[in-house]
Amino acid sequence: MDDAKQPAPSGPEPLQGPHWNHHDPEPAGFLPMRLVLQPGGFSVELTRSEILVGRHSVADVRLRSPEVSRRHCRFVFAEGHWQVFDLNSLNGVWVNGLRVQRAILQSKDLLHIGSYNFEVEIGPSTIPIPGAATHSAESVLTSTPERAAAEKAEPLEPHKKAS
Repeated sequence: MDDAKQPAPSGPEPLQGPHWNHHDPEPAGFLPMRLVLQPGGFSVELTRSEILVGRHSVADVRLRSPEVSRRHCRFVFAEGHWQVFDLNSLNGVWVNGLRVQRAILQSKDLLHIGSYNFEVEIGPSTIPIPGAATHSAESVLTSTPERAAAEKAEPLEPHKKAS
């Protein structure tokens, strides 16, 4: 029997799982997407071709609200367009007033995730929104009491507390 041992790899093992910071090259024709919080104008830039949104600490965009699931949805840029995928969240993903499991997004679409309402902007992000704070995809949004009061006045759909 020949018990030849493989040489030990030099250096540390690469990170895997949720801690792996993959920076794959963006697909040809990649266009960044901006989610603009309504009302208020706070925006989040999605500058990678795949972004996880949720309440969990491993999410690329953290939405701190009990109506948002830990891993709520994923945004993917593929085949020349942005798509959103609901990851079996409790309160769902809504695009232009319709609950969706998967949808192709276009500029000016209205996106509802948990207690957050966003307007979608797709294209180069070189033109800043006047008076708006812009953050990269590794952002955290927190629900404020004023926002919560405004949302209770005009609910889209009754929300359940996500686990």
